[in-house]
Amino acid sequence: MRSGTPDDTTILLVAEHALVRAGLRAVIGATPGLAVVAEAADVEESVPVAGRCRPDVVLLAAAPSGAAEAAGLDALRRAAPAACLLRLGDAPADGGAALPCVPRDAGVEELCATIGTLLGGRCAACALRAQCPAPRVAGALSRRERQVAVRVAAGLTTKQIAAALGVGVRTVNTYRESLARKLGASSAAVVTRYVLEHGIDTDGVAAIR
Repeated sequence: MRSGTPDDTTILLVAEHALVRAGLRAVIGATPGLAVVAEAADVEESVPVAGRCRPDVVLLAAAPSGAAEAAGLDALRRAAPAACLLRLGDAPADGGAALPCVPRDAGVEELCATIGTLLGGRCAACALRAQCPAPRVAGALSRRERQVAVRVAAGLTTKQIAAALGVGVRTVNTYRESLARKLGASSAAVVTRYVLEHGIDTDGVAAIR
């Protein structure tokens, strides 16, 4: 997790399983303008956390739990009244709290768009993605280029990528130059956008954070 910059849209991530939190943290953390600043395993645990970190968004990936969840959400709203609550997944069918939802199979574009709507257009990630040119792809990426790209998106340095892949720094630089030619730009933001939009997960982003 990172503290985020003053311009970032800050997110409190609520998910029961540590692996789910790790995966979401990696994807969200690789998105410029978004920052996961705190985590909790369930709504009850998230209440004091939200009171301390005052996030812009509380992303609920935990399974809905009916009336018990509704009481917890009331406490959560009191602890962080300015936060927008967003559920990852379908609305509960058991009469649980109705919240804005993002489908579990949604991409980062849809997540950013939903957050932007909830925040009245004040989503830092939406603004950054609008400024970031869409990558053009001149030829398919090789397996090694995908491995380098996913690590660039995860925020690793060239030296860290070289160590992770067991190759030299010069080799990584060669692959980064190839990526720049194929994507039409060399910035990490463009590489990150390509990785997120194409669902590249060669070795699992969560595993390399």
